[in-house]
Amino acid sequence: MAIINKTFRYILRKAKSPFRRARLWLKKRLGWLGVPTIEPYMGFSNGRDVYITGNVMEDKGLDKPKPGQRLRTNMLAMFKRYVSDEISGVRVRVSFHDQSEVVETDELGIFHCFFEFDSDLPSEPHFETAYYELLDEVVENQGEIKVEGDILVVSGEAPLGVVSDIDDTVMVSHSTNTLKKLKLMLFKNARTRVPFEGVAAFYRALRKGNLGQKGPNPVFFVSSSEWNLYDLLVDFFEYREIPAGPLLLQELEHSIFQFWKSGGGNHEHKLEKIRFLFSFFPHLEFVLIGDSGQRDPEIYLQAAREYPHRVKAVYIRCIGKAHKNRQTLEVASEMEKLDVPMLLIENTEEAARHALMNGYIDPSSMPDIARQLEEDHNFTFTDTFTSEEATVSS
Repeated sequence: MAIINKTFRYILRKAKSPFRRARLWLKKRLGWLGVPTIEPYMGFSNGRDVYITGNVMEDKGLDKPKPGQRLRTNMLAMFKRYVSDEISGVRVRVSFHDQSEVVETDELGIFHCFFEFDSDLPSEPHFETAYYELLDEVVENQGEIKVEGDILVVSGEAPLGVVSDIDDTVMVSHSTNTLKKLKLMLFKNARTRVPFEGVAAFYRALRKGNLGQKGPNPVFFVSSSEWNLYDLLVDFFEYREIPAGPLLLQELEHSIFQFWKSGGGNHEHKLEKIRFLFSFFPHLEFVLIGDSGQRDPEIYLQAAREYPHRVKAVYIRCIGKAHKNRQTLEVASEMEKLDVPMLLIENTEEAARHALMNGYIDPSSMPDIARQLEEDHNFTFTDTFTSEEATVSS
């Protein structure tokens, strides 16, 4: 059996719950604890300040999903996302440009750090690289653990930022229907999950902005999906050609026995993250995109009240029950009092036309959006169900 050394005793003390401590202790003693890895989340910079975050956890051992991947492989991948333990109380050295800081992971394995520069980073919008190194030994003979991660540097001349939800806004998730949601989480992967029609081209158009502006608009994704799903979401965006942007997700609240509740809760964390973005990028005005299935309209209304004249438009996709959409209409009426147009949309084209009329996207982007709408509408998803899945779901 493995020895519980001083470093690991500290890790156990920092763990979130007695159950997590007991599980970590048992896995360590039996030699079942996997080699740790650093998962860097995309950070961002306003040109002078830099925000960096990430997670230290057991290596999940996940491969990129393949076309035609079988049901059991998808289910195993989801299982691994929720049984891999986060490692609390370990030190990570984060380096960016000529600055370096040692930070400690919290009870959920997450770390954060800020860098501030006396002079602005290059003004052209671009991605830069941060470097991460794990300084503590979690398992015997773990070796050197170093990774790199992207930092989005936002141009000071970018006129607009986009804040978008993910579930049932970008990606079909059935968040208001537990059985359908569970079916998607178990049977699908990043390749076989589908976006709403036209979303990828519309978000590319929003990122590109108007032809006359000097830099692309940053796109941020603020979602109640949990950090455990980060790899799935990043892969999904890549496969669907949705513009890359920082993801601000929810800290893990559910175990493997309640994983279908991912994306639930009161969603107040979303308002906190939106406040953070508005404060971090004081020069930006924002377009907010969400859906009527949860609390996006109410959250966006509060943001518009707290930051007058900085919310340029709100697009809400109508899903779920009719009474929720009636509530959303009431929120739209309150938005109107703040001079913020809030559109309740049935499809992406409605939002795109409004964005075009108000100069948020360029006319040259409309053919791409129209083409994407047609392709998505006519697309027959050959990998939707394997014969094995059909047997299980019948």
